[in-house]
Amino acid sequence: MSEGLKIVIVGSGPAGMYAAGAILKKSPESRIDILDKLATPYGLVRAGVAPDHQTTKAVTRAYDKVMENANVRFVGNIGLGSDVPLAKLRELYDVVIVATGTPKDRSLGIPGEDKAGVFGAQTFVYWYNGHPEFREAVLDLDIDTAVVIGNGNVALDVARILMRTAPEMKDTDLAEHAAEMIFKSPLKCVHVVGRRAPENAQFSSKELSEFAELISATPYTDKEKLPESFSSDDKKEEKVVNTNLDLLRSFEQIKPGIEGRSIHLDFLASPVGILGDERITGVRFERNKIVDGKAVGTGETYEIDCQLLVSCIGYEMGMLEGLPVEKGIIRNDEGRVAEGLYVVGWAKRGPSGTIGTNRIDSQNVVDRLLADFEGKGNSARTGGDGLDAFCREKGIDAVSFEDWKRIDAAEVARAGETSPRRKFVRTRDMLSLLRGEG
Repeated sequence: MSEGLKIVIVGSGPAGMYAAGAILKKSPESRIDILDKLATPYGLVRAGVAPDHQTTKAVTRAYDKVMENANVRFVGNIGLGSDVPLAKLRELYDVVIVATGTPKDRSLGIPGEDKAGVFGAQTFVYWYNGHPEFREAVLDLDIDTAVVIGNGNVALDVARILMRTAPEMKDTDLAEHAAEMIFKSPLKCVHVVGRRAPENAQFSSKELSEFAELISATPYTDKEKLPESFSSDDKKEEKVVNTNLDLLRSFEQIKPGIEGRSIHLDFLASPVGILGDERITGVRFERNKIVDGKAVGTGETYEIDCQLLVSCIGYEMGMLEGLPVEKGIIRNDEGRVAEGLYVVGWAKRGPSGTIGTNRIDSQNVVDRLLADFEGKGNSARTGGDGLDAFCREKGIDAVSFEDWKRIDAAEVARAGETSPRRKFVRTRDMLSLLRGEG
């Protein structure tokens, strides 16, 4: 290419950061702006990864190296649609890459979902992780029983965080407002309920094994529902499933009425209704059986009394001006949405895989866009200079990577001796820090 491309990546989570890294490697002369609606970078690594999984969060060190490249800028506190239209970005840059993830909880589609005390996973996880937009999403946890719908790692995260004690969370970055509620809660029991059989659960063995380490809560499952073993042509899957079944068998059974706190892993049940008037008082379930590999309702129902429900059944793309959204993702052809417009990560393929899955996905899309734009850089486009002018005109207080480093240092300095950081959970507090007002 005779001239580097002017590229903007919307979203600074893993998919966006891996896309930026791939561009730097294969087209080092290109100039990249990485936009985020928050004043803080790295998306789900900061706001989605469980606060007691600090090793996973360490991936941000690699992202820091990308951000520190001279041809990369972080432009935080500017939202696609809310602050800058997609059409304006397409006017300013040769290439726009959408890496926003799937920022909407998938609906259960059952009566009562609008009751107080019912939350989607994103709302609840963002609340305890200190996302500024969800600081006051949960008003109280004066509850004795919670139900978590889903048989994936996010469901395990929610159940585990609810049952952790203050000593167990002392070396985490659990948001202060959430910690205060969780540790004062009289919660005694969490039911994690999945519609399919135990061998179909999508738990990782590492996540499941953490239940056995909890100080004040004992995991339980009905061993009569566990198959003796699982076989598959996929030997990796077979190994994971059998490890999980062994873990489930190892969990001590908790008898009704026994003192203490418990987590019940329940299978073969689907929620069919949420009980209560304005606030949830319980969930009605239908028991399932597996027919031809699918969970099918039997017509038999039962109820669990509870005061909190968190639905962890996946995410989807909400409607965003200028983007063709179908079936919960942005419609695309192997990452290409339109001329000069691409999508990576969950917004491209749906919420699947791990953080690392996004690396290959983003690299493949970058290969495609660089092939599409071979020799087509447009020197007339103003790129970052044009965006800066737009922000000045609209009065947008953009946050740079240097600004983020100041916020980061202040969060670390605010923390206790063991905690990695004490997060700012209000954007205005971050901006006040940068202005020297606090």
